Amino acid sequence: MEVSNGVPVYKIQVVGRDIPAINYFHRSGKTEIGFAGTPLLPEAKGTAEVESHLGRTSIHAKFKGLKPANAFGVEYLTYVLWAITPEGRPVNLGEVLPDGTEAEMTVTTDLQSFGLIVTAEPYFAVTMPSDAVVLQNQVLPDKTQGIIQPVNAHASLLPRGSYGLITTGTPSRELITRNDQWPLELYEAINAVQIAEAAGAAKYASDTFATAKQELQNAMDMQNHESQRKQEISYARAAVQTAEDARIISLRKKAAEDQAQGRSVPGAQPVSDTNSPHP
Repeated sequence: MEVSNGVPVYKIQVVGRDIPAINYFHRSGKTEIGFAGTPLLPEAKGTAEVESHLGRTSIHAKFKGLKPANAFGVEYLTYVLWAITPEGRPVNLGEVLPDGTEAEMTVTTDLQSFGLIVTAEPYFAVTMPSDAVVLQNQVLPDKTQGIIQPVNAHASLLPRGSYGLITTGTPSRELITRNDQWPLELYEAINAVQIAEAAGAAKYASDTFATAKQELQNAMDMQNHESQRKQEISYARAAVQTAEDARIISLRKKAAEDQAQGRSVPGAQPVSDTNSPHP
């Protein structure tokens, strides 16, 4: 991490990862793919049923062998399923929420050709995948139907440690599950607000950042009221999404400021990190 004009600048390395990208025929019916655990989580596995519809592709995925995400580092609290296009564009398909060591989810995408990965992340609304890839799709012989594209999907991934310097001091050092006294969503909200602040949100997106902080405070105020747990989680998720918006606004404004001043920050996170957060 470097500091420019008092604002932390997080450099990223471009980490290539090859996964098979499958072109699911438009309106071709259902097909099945597998998921294999990576060296980070070799015991993990999964399957997904993929079905192409008019204008969308549905994915019903099941995963096994997951463990609390912060086993990979204190900055990680949850898992996210990503679709990666053959050109390397990542799309956040949603949060993977294990029940114990298993998880099941159904999502849709407007993509037709893509690979799928699961990564550990600091919160659900991230717009760029980390390199903590724990699962990736694989072709199942005699089950997967579709065009297995000769090109591989390449993703630029945030290296582990990118968030570690700004999450110290939060109550996230113990292995966290959804059954803890603090809901997982509250930990994610704390992470998201801290990460936005480190990106300069208090300066570059003050109104949006203030809203995120207030939503986080509203969630924390309800922590001791079990009957209001749903509202607490709602406020926490709102804080995550608003904090991510503030972070992206800050990246854009900081890049514009650097350009206006005739300088650039080598290796800094690209401004193209602007996919809309997913609730």
